[in-house]
Amino acid sequence: MSQATGLTDRAIAFFAAKCESSPPAGEAGLCCVPNRAELVRILQEEGSEPDPYLMVAAVLGGVLQHTPTAEEEIVKAFGVEVALIVAELTENSKFTIATRKTLRLTRMSGLSRKAKLILIAEIIETLRQIAGKTAPGNWLVQHKLEFFDWADKIIAAMGKVNTTLLAIYLAELEAAKLSVAIKPVSAKKRS
Repeated sequence: MSQATGLTDRAIAFFAAKCESSPPAGEAGLCCVPNRAELVRILQEEGSEPDPYLMVAAVLGGVLQHTPTAEEEIVKAFGVEVALIVAELTENSKFTIATRKTLRLTRMSGLSRKAKLILIAEIIETLRQIAGKTAPGNWLVQHKLEFFDWADKIIAAMGKVNTTLLAIYLAELEAAKLSVAIKPVSAKKRS
């Protein structure tokens, strides 16, 4: 086992242990909860990003926001670099979803490259959940369309981070849009 794989496995175990008592529930169906191992796969295999600290931060994204984990615990277990990336990804859950989206958009250009890469992977994973019909069941078509618009704004605000992941994002966005396309309802036959 490589050092990178061991570090990622430790992060997965850390995240799982933290989520046992307080699992990230997707805010009562308001958002998709990304599969952390899938984020690692997207970054490594599809985005050709080999940095082990990036993988660990991708796994731990959301742990500060959704569990009673302290930043110091992440520093002790994985180092300052990982803790800083995770902190960049953490939103204040006391704010409304609309406020958090606005803040995310206004802060986007100032985020580190690694935080942006994780966000691209999260958006790709969410689009795949929508296209694959695993998004929360209470997501209306309008909610999905709003997510598509928001994702476009986030990706545009990032600038060029990884052209391969950007191309994947564009393809997944089209697939997700096609999956939620409203088809005309056939008129009932009159008796």
